[in-house]
Amino acid sequence: LGCHIDLDDFGTGHASIANIRRFAVNRIKIDRSFIMKVDTDPEQQRMVSAILTLAEQLNLETLGEGVETVGEHAMLAQLGCGHVQGYSLAKPMPFAETLLWMEKHRGKLDQTLRIGREIR
Repeated sequence: LGCHIDLDDFGTGHASIANIRRFAVNRIKIDRSFIMKVDTDPEQQRMVSAILTLAEQLNLETLGEGVETVGEHAMLAQLGCGHVQGYSLAKPMPFAETLLWMEKHRGKLDQTLRIGREIR
């Protein structure tokens, strides 16, 4: 079908390592509680780095949830987090508005993609 499963809020509550195998997860979404202040807090950096290492060992993609600052975005890119979502990019919007938003922000998106690492 071309569908993939993301495990939301990884690291908290019911989003456990056991569910990765149980649901054939393709990507883990790292909970916002680990993302907050990742750019300034060494303990947060170590925690996120450990989660990213686990994901790499399990051949999973990663997404940082709730990225609200350029600093958080840059640190996640530096640590190797493949995807981000959050207010630093855009607030949630209806699908119909998404294409218009993307066109309007094309230059900003191209620049944002370069934060922290080279695009291949």
